[in-house]
Amino acid sequence: MNPDTRLLHLPQSSRYAVTAALFLASLPDGKYHMVGKIAQRTGLSPSYLAKILQRLAQQGLLDSRRGANGGYRLGRPSAELTLAEIVSASQRLDTGGMPCMIEARNCDCAAPCSMHEYVASAEAALWRGLKETTLKGENK
Repeated sequence: MNPDTRLLHLPQSSRYAVTAALFLASLPDGKYHMVGKIAQRTGLSPSYLAKILQRLAQQGLLDSRRGANGGYRLGRPSAELTLAEIVSASQRLDTGGMPCMIEARNCDCAAPCSMHEYVASAEAALWRGLKETTLKGENK
């Protein structure tokens, strides 16, 4: 693969969360959908997906209901939910620094590496895009 065509990648939990949320956004409003159905239709691992959907529900981005007609649905209309909200809610807060791209250590503003400014700029641009894009595919 040409290095110039590679993109920044989100953690697996974020990819699962966005995939599941986009699937839920494609369905008729109001109905709840079981984890097994969501996993089957999206090709995601049901056990890992269940943990991520619980996290999104705890953050108020999804509604959940137990029982035969239970499952998950979007907590708000897809035009009101941004990709940034989904990605943020899907990740655990990490109190440590981020692994450095070029050195065998954590990298942060207090002890930046030579690439820190460039990586921070790219990350800021990624977050701007996530904040501006809704699950409906529209820009805010």
